[in-house]
Amino acid sequence: MSRQPDSHESYAVAAGALHWAAAILALSLLAIVLLVYMWARPVLTAGAAPARPIPPQPRLQPDPAADIAAERALQRSRLHGYAWLDDGHTVARIPIGRAMALLASGKTAPAPASSTEPTP
Repeated sequence: MSRQPDSHESYAVAAGALHWAAAILALSLLAIVLLVYMWARPVLTAGAAPARPIPPQPRLQPDPAADIAAERALQRSRLHGYAWLDDGHTVARIPIGRAMALLASGKTAPAPASSTEPTP
């Protein structure tokens, strides 16, 4: 397109400068990618990774897998078993499946009203 006599802008594009700017941008991007790759790549060491040192005495949890298994068994027995919660045998714990069935059927007794008066 030719320049029109009454316009204020030139329609010609400086292709050489545009090509140089694109080339500089592409080379800069390539250099950044290479630098990040060299900086972030894992350092390969010969041999296996060193073993974790054993912590000093006292070792409070010598067998954590057995401890968590025992804790899970205790929680499972509490969730799925019956037990009295007080010495007077007035409040009982029931299995969670039974409790959900009672709640779903609507056959539950209302909870006793607790005293909301402050104690002196």
